[in-house]
Amino acid sequence: MAKPIKQLQVGQLVRSLAGHDKGQYYLVLKVAGVKVWLVDGYKRLPANAKQKNPCHLQESKLISADFAAKAQAGNLRPEDMRACLRALLSQQADELNVGKNPDEEALANV
Repeated sequence: MAKPIKQLQVGQLVRSLAGHDKGQYYLVLKVAGVKVWLVDGYKRLPANAKQKNPCHLQESKLISADFAAKAQAGNLRPEDMRACLRALLSQQADELNVGKNPDEEALANV
């Protein structure tokens, strides 16, 4: 049975699950058919975006509307991409830590 194709959006935070970039976080720049193009603002810029199969990506529910608007307008700068990526990663980390008791975490690490 075939896996359903992931519905990714421009500006969505994703993590690579396969390949030499496994574990790396990216923002979706473009979705076309069964391929997506990814950028990170460091090594991967729009001119040399990473092309990847969506099956090899872990999608996040976080989407940067600012990134999507700038991508559609065609005026993405590396510092804008990095800022959006950092903001989404920070937001993701905050969501993971919601409701956790710092004392319980400290005891778990003993």
